[in-house]
Amino acid sequence: MGDVTLTPIQAVPGSVDGSTPQAMAAADNYIMRNDGKTILHFIKTGAGAATITIVTPKTVGGLAVAEQTFVVDATTGIEFAGPFPPDLYNDPSGDIDISTSEDTAITVQAIRL
Repeated sequence: MGDVTLTPIQAVPGSVDGSTPQAMAAADNYIMRNDGKTILHFIKTGAGAATITIVTPKTVGGLAVAEQTFVVDATTGIEFAGPFPPDLYNDPSGDIDISTSEDTAITVQAIRL
């Protein structure tokens, strides 16, 4: 499993060029510096739905906070996620960790608001 760094594009008035999304692989872990002002845009054109997991390393009263998961549907799936409050989602380096369960034709684009 490799770490792949996602670099957000900056949202601007008018249009944002999202023509360079990152293809996802189930074997990789995706990391992104999180300022609490970034959303993720997932597009799935391949067969098989994908479960996306956003790691929540925080504990409350000694109990782990459950990971955030959601499904991107097969062939026509389009999902937005975030923004992600840093106190809940950031690891000690200030990053969030993202993974997918299925990697047939799925992409992610990080957009800083």
